[in-house]
Amino acid sequence: MAATEASTQIALLHQISNIVSSGVDLEKMLQELISLALDVTDCDACLVYLLDRQTNEIVLRASQQPHASEIGNIRMKMGEGITGWVAEHRSVVALSSNASADARFKRFQALPEDTYEAFLSVPLIGDGELIGVINIHHRARHKHTPEEIAMVSFIGEQMGGAFTKSWLEAHSAGATRRMEALAGLARTIAEQNYLDNILQSISELVAEIFDAPVCSIMLVDEDRRELVISAARCSSPDYLHKMPLRIEDSLIGRVVREARPIVVPNVLEEKQYRYPELARRAGLASLLSVPLITREKVIGTINIYTRDVRRFSDEEVGFVKVVAGQAAIAAENARLMSEALEMKRTLEVRKLVERAKGILQHKHGLTEEEAYLRLRNESRRLRRPMRDLAEAVILADDLEKQKNLRAASA
Repeated sequence: MAATEASTQIALLHQISNIVSSGVDLEKMLQELISLALDVTDCDACLVYLLDRQTNEIVLRASQQPHASEIGNIRMKMGEGITGWVAEHRSVVALSSNASADARFKRFQALPEDTYEAFLSVPLIGDGELIGVINIHHRARHKHTPEEIAMVSFIGEQMGGAFTKSWLEAHSAGATRRMEALAGLARTIAEQNYLDNILQSISELVAEIFDAPVCSIMLVDEDRRELVISAARCSSPDYLHKMPLRIEDSLIGRVVREARPIVVPNVLEEKQYRYPELARRAGLASLLSVPLITREKVIGTINIYTRDVRRFSDEEVGFVKVVAGQAAIAAENARLMSEALEMKRTLEVRKLVERAKGILQHKHGLTEEEAYLRLRNESRRLRRPMRDLAEAVILADDLEKQKNLRAASA
């Protein structure tokens, strides 16, 4: 290695080290990367693309020239265009002239850089993993020297490690946030007794974690075989007025039928999705729907919509599964509590009716069956519950006994 090249690399390494140790955010780090590339190549334009791990696409994230409307919106699949090819093969492409004539080239009308003559594209690698691609453009023909390519590749390797560190820190922060959310969810379930409040709290928590415009929890109506919204956090009021979904032929109904999560990259392109116009108005794109399962039975779903097309990671799906499990437990506990209260009410009514029957038998010389029929017929005639009639008989008997006691003591 030439002494000049070695000294340049050492200087670059010091600069990159200072960038990493300064703790700057990702956007600042991208601009620092562009500045380094400009210094080394004296290019006319520099673009940085990063890998979107959720969609496995290469996305434009920074530029030396202003591209405010294109940043985050220009995307390429792996292998698409020269940039996608470099990402897929993790290899350098250096074109000294007429770059657009290359068979792999893909032009974007919004990027004037695509009209430039020379093009150098280098992968960003961190810890052996692809991070993104850096593209160097020259307006005029430009012979990329081995030293220049080596320097840009060196920058790509060193900055790739910095981006990996930044991503890991963000990933760790996201995992911590999800763990804290689960702890908060456990407290919510412990502190609240009403199912509606619990489900609403869950939907709001998940919407916040995923920055989702819509997060809903739907429960199964067994009699109608439909899914009904029980709680929702949404930016569109229209969503709350959605009709129930038939389990047998709806997209989310499939989650109930198959008892497994589904991920839809874009609901607007999914034929089974029932409300494309509503999704378009609300700005909804991807959907993650996870079943609520208790005792091996699906009792509902939790549905998360995002504004942008995204691929949910295994960690994110796993997190929602845990939340869905907690929601299912809350719903099952509410059902059991409701059944217990109903049994208690039934037993209380039975005791009241038995006591009223005994009073009628004693007063009017009726058999047990006759006393019961009298209560039932009077309940039908007055259109009042038998409990009310039984309580009236018992109250009248108590009042009569009190009257007799007062008369006896007078």
